[in-house]
Amino acid sequence: MTGVVVLQHLEHEPAGVLTDALAAGGHRADVRRLWRGDAVPGSTARLAAVVVLGGDMNTDEEEDAHPFLADERRLLGRCVADGVPVLGICLGAQLLAEATGGSVAHGVPQLGYLPVDVTSAGRDDAVIGGWSAGAPPFSGHRDQITAGPDAVVLATGAATPVEAFRVGDRAYGVQFHPEFDATLVETYVDGPGVRGYLRAGGCDPDALVAEARRRDSAHRLLGEGLLQRWLHVAAVDRDPWRGTWPG
Repeated sequence: MTGVVVLQHLEHEPAGVLTDALAAGGHRADVRRLWRGDAVPGSTARLAAVVVLGGDMNTDEEEDAHPFLADERRLLGRCVADGVPVLGICLGAQLLAEATGGSVAHGVPQLGYLPVDVTSAGRDDAVIGGWSAGAPPFSGHRDQITAGPDAVVLATGAATPVEAFRVGDRAYGVQFHPEFDATLVETYVDGPGVRGYLRAGGCDPDALVAEARRRDSAHRLLGEGLLQRWLHVAAVDRDPWRGTWPG
């Protein structure tokens, strides 16, 4: 088995469907629970791949509240420079954008199952190209990405200019949540402060859970497909020296 570092920011936003995709591909997940004080790797030397999950903090809140955000940004920059595969999800995508010359700005919350439009570049992409046209993934963000100068925008949304992007051949960021299934939506909704956040953004939490249950099978298939395609592009099992268990 190969090891993939997964950086998790909050207890109520775990890896979800990603865990199944990793297991199906024979990969081990080295989950770093950052809210508990687990360390962000300081080097890429022994990393097979890195996944950065979402979180309710913003990228500009590093200081005393979330000092690990600065560490993550540095790690992502090193991963891109060293060719280590990366998948940034929501907050992870925002950090990847900042690490590669882009920026993040606060905006209007985008909550629920919202369609994304794959760009012409995205249709030719090995990861995003397999996404069903118009299929609505789960979204739970309010910050907006401006992609960096070397990034290729792969998908957009009605109110989200950058839904997915790629930097180089092996670093991907997605604003939506391919890792969410209905169970994870329920866990997320019951997290600290989430119901209030959803209501303030015009989203009824119980209606969201009900919709997640209705969409569960289709959304799992979409998410699993995207995650498996990323693992194939990451090719962590084809490069033995990167398969060393990360320290």
